[in-house]
Order: sequence, then C-alpha cells, then structure tokens
Amino acid sequence: MKRIKTGIPALDKKLQGGFPEGSSILFVGPPGAGKSTVSQQFVQEGLKKKQPGLYTTLDVSPDELREMMKTFGWITNGNLTFIDAYSWRLGKIEGPFTLSNLSNINELNIMISRAIEKLKDSKIKRKVFDSVSTLLLYADPNLVVKMMPVIIAKLKKANFTQILILEEGVHDPKTVTTLNYLTDGVIEFKMEEDKRYLRIARMKGTKHKRDWFKFDITDKGVSMK
Repeated sequence: MKRIKTGIPALDKKLQGGFPEGSSILFVGPPGAGKSTVSQQFVQEGLKKKQPGLYTTLDVSPDELREMMKTFGWITNGNLTFIDAYSWRLGKIEGPFTLSNLSNINELNIMISRAIEKLKDSKIKRKVFDSVSTLLLYADPNLVVKMMPVIIAKLKKANFTQILILEEGVHDPKTVTTLNYLTDGVIEFKMEEDKRYLRIARMKGTKHKRDWFKFDITDKGVSMK
C-alpha cells in the first residue's frame, strides 16, 4: 500500500510510512488540541514536494490561514487552492471557489467538483476540510450526513488523501458514529495540563498501537518523538 507522508516523521513511523494513499482520515478532539496545525503540516509536506493542496476553510479566511502557516516558516504560495467557506460571513464573495452561503451544501459540493477538475492532472493530492463541525452548525445536519459520503467518495476517486476535522463534544453520537464509519481512519486528540496528545484510533491496512503520544507545537510546526 502506497503511503502519503504526514509531514511529522515520528507519526509516519507509527503509521508504517504515512496515511494510506487515497484515504480519508477523521481528526477528532477538543478545540486547541492541534488538529488544524497537524492538518496544515500535512498540506505543507505536499507543497514542499510540489504536490497540490486543497483546503476547505470554514473557520478563518484563506488570508488568515496563510498568515498562520507563515508563522511556522511554511510555504503558502504554489499549488495551494482554497475553497473559501468563511468570507461570505463578511460579505466578501470573491474568487472562483468562494461560497455565497454555507447553508447551501449543494454549492459546496459544486465548488469541490470544480477544484477537483482544476487539479485533475496531479498524481498525488492532499485535502483538508476544516471543519465539518462548522458545516454541521450552519447547514441541515441531516443533509450534511447524507452529502458527506458523496464528497468523500468524489475526492477518493480523484486520488486525494484527505483529512476531515471534527470538534469533540459538539455533535450527537449518531453523527459522530456515521462520520467515523465513512472514513478510513481516525486520529484522536486530547489536552492534559496544557500538553497535547494524539493516538491512532484506527487506520485501514495499517498495524499500529493505540497508545497516546505527546506532541508539541513549536515555532517550526509540530514536533513529536
């Protein structure tokens, strides 16, 4: 099974080389536990190798996310495409991949299709959806649960290795169970006394431990032993 490196060498080692290519991985944990930073580092690893990144941002603007990535000294130009599902709140509808209303999940589906078409010539592609929780707050949860399998399958067919972020303790157990079922792997995050930990809850085609591993967020990004 071909592996896509996460950008965190110690995590790659625990995953037998990285995420399975074309897989969908659910990141679950409380706010501030490092889910977004780990996801951004995953995209950054691809940009270093000239692999395109597709980032659906629902909680901050693309400009703000670029600035966050720059604080680690990361690449923010190159082949990084944003689906902007945030700026409509500010009344800014600019660019080919900016949603006009987050409650319209069909529009999001169309934007993803357009982005896939734009990046169709690239062999290895990386995708982050940050976050599914925000989409569930703005759109009908029942429609979101019905549409997510379509979106995940569409990206998988286009050979994207994708991360979906979910906030812990916000959604009903049925929704969390459904998203867990739809994805190929789950990585859980937690915080204890200002220290961050993650564990690989499950990962298809991968032998791994389910221990909690401590990691730090430094001025260079995520560090883990």
